[in-house]
Amino acid sequence: MNISTAWRILLDFLYLFSTSTILGVIIGLLSAYIIKTLYFGRHSTDREISLMALMAYLSYMLAELFYLSGILTVFFCGIVMSHYTWHNVTESSRVTSRHTFATMSFIAETFIFLYVGMDVLDVDKWKLAKRSAVWPISGILIFLTLVGRAAFAFPLSAILNHVRRTPATHINCRRQIIIWWAGLMRGAVSIALAFQQFTSFGDTRNPDYATMICSTVTVVVFTTVVFGLLSKPLIKCLLPEHLRILHGSNSDPSSPKELRPVDLEISLLSGQTGGSSLLRRSSLSMLLQDPTAAVHDLWRKFDDCYMRPIFGGRGFAQNCPGSPR
Repeated sequence: MNISTAWRILLDFLYLFSTSTILGVIIGLLSAYIIKTLYFGRHSTDREISLMALMAYLSYMLAELFYLSGILTVFFCGIVMSHYTWHNVTESSRVTSRHTFATMSFIAETFIFLYVGMDVLDVDKWKLAKRSAVWPISGILIFLTLVGRAAFAFPLSAILNHVRRTPATHINCRRQIIIWWAGLMRGAVSIALAFQQFTSFGDTRNPDYATMICSTVTVVVFTTVVFGLLSKPLIKCLLPEHLRILHGSNSDPSSPKELRPVDLEISLLSGQTGGSSLLRRSSLSMLLQDPTAAVHDLWRKFDDCYMRPIFGGRGFAQNCPGSPR
């Protein structure tokens, strides 16, 4: 490792991040434009949902074709589609797509953990692996996971507290520990990357490859079971007021995603200050006093003036039967 190598790694990361993001945004905008302007599948729930799913999958396939990050591409494609495309389809398609994709996500998560369990019971792979090296490698990987997560969670929280100095958006030390702990569980991505890196057409007869796969499976099982089981006691110890709000709520949400604790909601515009007072300030004053609010305000103006009239979205969808604004 030297300066030139570190510089090359940084450039590769920036290239991969920027190109994957741009590709995902382009596919997301293309799907919004197709559904809004070309009326493909209009008034047909199954066609609208199929088009949304296929466009999202197209972003992933193109990213893999150009050796980019498929996960990053489909992530940003999903953000754009939720902001524009989802509001261009009919109301029945919105409700159906929400439950359909939630079900597919749950099935996929269940399947990957079943797959991990099958790998744990793969006796041949464990016999082939260097068992004396599996446990030290697993320990090193868990330690690096702890350090790597801390290297991002705590500094970024400190930067956010420095930039947004309002009580409503302050992240105290206890919440930072929860944020750090919540990202320690490894799962589907780790397994997929391990098999992609250390197998060739499913062949794990190489002892070194089998050792790395077994180490990855060990880390996934350990972090999921141990760290996962300790999450609720840790929250109960560090954030007792959070659990009181959860249990004291009278409303019973229809899905877990609809449960949003009041104390964890963070406004994009401001903490205690009303949005109207921020809008009366000059752009430079807003940028100096509250950068997040200023950037968000500028983006909203650009989005309302240029993006939504072309790509649709909330308030700009076509007013057709079955698709209320």
